[in-house]
Amino acid sequence: MKQLLAISLCFVAWNAGAQVKKNINLNPIIPDNIADPSLVMFRDTFYMYATTDVDHGLAKGGPPVVWKSVDFKNWSFEGVLEMGMDWSKGYAYTNEKGEQRTGYFRYWAPGKPIRRKDRFYLFPTIVTPDDKVGTYVVESDNPAGPFRFINGDGVHFPAKDTDAKPIVNDIDGEPFVDVDGRTYIFWRQRQAVEVSDDLQRQVSKVITVPTLHGAYSEGPGMFRRKDIYYYFYTQSGDASYANAYMMSRKTSLDGFEVPSGKNIFIRSDTATGVWGPGHGNVFQLPGKDEFVFVYLEYGEGGTTRQVFANRMVFNADGTIQPVIPDFKGVDIFPSKRKATANPFSGAVVTASSIRKDRIVKGTIAPDPDLARTTKGLSTLKVERTATYLPAHTVDGSNGTRWRAETNDIKPWIQYDLGKVKRIGTIEMFFVFPAYGHAWYLEKSNDGKIWTRCATQETVAVRSPHLAKNIGKARFIRICVTEGEPGIWEIKHKP
Repeated sequence: MKQLLAISLCFVAWNAGAQVKKNINLNPIIPDNIADPSLVMFRDTFYMYATTDVDHGLAKGGPPVVWKSVDFKNWSFEGVLEMGMDWSKGYAYTNEKGEQRTGYFRYWAPGKPIRRKDRFYLFPTIVTPDDKVGTYVVESDNPAGPFRFINGDGVHFPAKDTDAKPIVNDIDGEPFVDVDGRTYIFWRQRQAVEVSDDLQRQVSKVITVPTLHGAYSEGPGMFRRKDIYYYFYTQSGDASYANAYMMSRKTSLDGFEVPSGKNIFIRSDTATGVWGPGHGNVFQLPGKDEFVFVYLEYGEGGTTRQVFANRMVFNADGTIQPVIPDFKGVDIFPSKRKATANPFSGAVVTASSIRKDRIVKGTIAPDPDLARTTKGLSTLKVERTATYLPAHTVDGSNGTRWRAETNDIKPWIQYDLGKVKRIGTIEMFFVFPAYGHAWYLEKSNDGKIWTRCATQETVAVRSPHLAKNIGKARFIRICVTEGEPGIWEIKHKP
C-alpha cells in the first residue's frame, strides 16, 4: 500500500507542478470529456463516436458529437450529431408514483457504426427523460450525420408524438458483422442475438455468452482475427474497471473457451497512473494485422472521463497479450506528424482566475484473475490532484486544462510570447465544447494597447475554434463571453 501511495504522489506532483513541461504523450487522444468510444475509419478519415460527459452524473449528458481526424492526433468536430432530439431541454413527466418530475434525453455508448452501400448505421443507447433505455438504430448517408431512426421518427416519450422501437431494450448495444454478412448485436450482461438484414428485428434466440468472470458486465464487443472470434466485456467499474475476454473457433455465438494465460487483458496500472480502463472498442487498421484498443479512463471521477488508446498484441496461439494502459498512447501515422515552430512554446500564461484544485480519489479492486485463486487480496485506495493552471493550455497534453473560477464573470487567458512574433491561425480547444462557446481574441505588442482581431459573437458548437490571420503580436488574450470558461489546449498553424 505504501508503494502504491508513493507512485500516486509522484503522479500528482508531475500534474500539479508549478513549471509545466511540454507533453510528448498521445493519451488522452481527444481534448474533451468523453467515454464509451467507438472508433471506425471510412476512407481516409477516423471517426470517433462516444458519450459526451459534462460532469452532471448520469441524469444529464452532453449533446452527441462526432470527432474526426486524418492522422489520429489532431481531432475536430463541427456541430451536434443531429438525430431530431433536444438533448439540453428538460421534459416534464409523471412517474409511477404520480409524482411530477423533469428529465433529459441522453445519448450513451454508441455502438460502432457499420456501412452498407452508401448508408451508415449507428447504434446509440438512448435514455428517455423517464429513464427508459434502449439501443436504437439510426441511419445516414454521411458518417457525421444527420441521422434518422430507421423504424420511426424518434424515441417514444409522453411529451413526444413520435415513436421508434429499439433493436434491444437495454444499454451498450454493439453490432458485429460476420464474414458471411450476418449481423449480431451484443449488449450488457453478456447478452447477444442475431438481427435481420434490415437491422429492424431480432431473428434468433437471445443467448448469454459464457464467461469466466461472472460479475456485472457492460461495454461488450466482438471482433474476428485469423478465424478466431473474440468476445470482450467489462468487469467492475469506476477506477476498478477492467476488460476480460473469451475466444471461439466456431461462431460468434457459441464455442467460447477461456483463453490460456490472463483472462483480464487490461486493468488499472498504478505504475503508469492510468485508472479504470473501462468500456472500450477494438479497432483494426484497414488491411493490416494491427489492432488498437480504445477505452475510457477514470479522469476526475464520475462523468469526467476521457478516451485513451493502446496497441493490442497477440501471442502465437491467438491469445491477447496484456495491454498496458499508459499515457504514451499510439502513434499510428508518425510520418503525418509535421514538426513546426510553435510561437506559444515557452509563453508565460496568465488568466483572470484559476479554479481550485480538485482532489480525485479512487478505489482499485484486486486483479479478478488473481482474486479467484489467491486469498487475502484487498482493494487499493488511490488519489490524484487535478489542477487548472493556465500553462496547461500549452503543455501539449489533452488531459490537462485551464478552468476559470465559477464566479468569474469576465474570464480571460493571456499569453506573453516574450517578443513580437508572426501568428497565423490559433486553434482553441474549449472545455465542454458540445455546449458551444462565444469569445473574442485580442492582440498587443506592448501589453497596453490592444486590438481585437477575431470574434465569435454567437455561440458555436465546434472544436477547435479558429482565429485566423492574427499577424504580428507579442501578447494574445482570449476572452470567453459564453460557454464554459476553460481551455484544454491552444495550437498554432502557420
